Amino acid sequence: MAKLPVAQVGQLRDPVGKQALLDALFLDFKDIARTARSIALDEPGFAAAPFRFPADYSEKTCTTHADALLTLLEDNAAPVADGGDTPAEKAAKAALRAKFVAFALPADFVEDLREDRDAIDERNTDKHHDNFQGVLSTKEIDVVLGQIQSVVTRLDAVMQNPFRRAPEKLRAWQSASHIERAPVREAKEKDPKKPADSPLTPPA
Repeated sequence: MAKLPVAQVGQLRDPVGKQALLDALFLDFKDIARTARSIALDEPGFAAAPFRFPADYSEKTCTTHADALLTLLEDNAAPVADGGDTPAEKAAKAALRAKFVAFALPADFVEDLREDRDAIDERNTDKHHDNFQGVLSTKEIDVVLGQIQSVVTRLDAVMQNPFRRAPEKLRAWQSASHIERAPVREAKEKDPKKPADSPLTPPA
């Protein structure tokens, strides 16, 4: 049946690695933190602390830090009544971004940060969808195999009766009509001796 290959395809998605997306954020953080330190050397009173690299590398810490940086650097285009930036706030952010660009950061470094931050949310959404789609595909495969088994059962009677005295032909039919289901694997228990995963580390 054509439905069976289609259902199997739903189980073969190759998701983008979360670590690769976090690595991109790490690079953004390092560039911004390094540049903020340089600005502070030339501009006494410049507050470099909010731009410092986060203390740990968990996903939650990284996304929170990215959101904080974007609040400082990115224009909020929402209406002022809804919490958006005033013209004065947008001018101040533009001047702040210019300080970083003056130290050779790309002019679109904030846009890059935004894209890398959003990629984490998109990956989490895609992972949830892929897992759900995989469950649906597994159920669909079971339904299709059940339908195939019903057809084979009916054909079995048609083949068995006329060839009951022809064992060679019956063996060929039995081999061709065999439907094998994948065994159900038991969930692996965690090995208490196995060390916990090491924390994420920033790129060199």
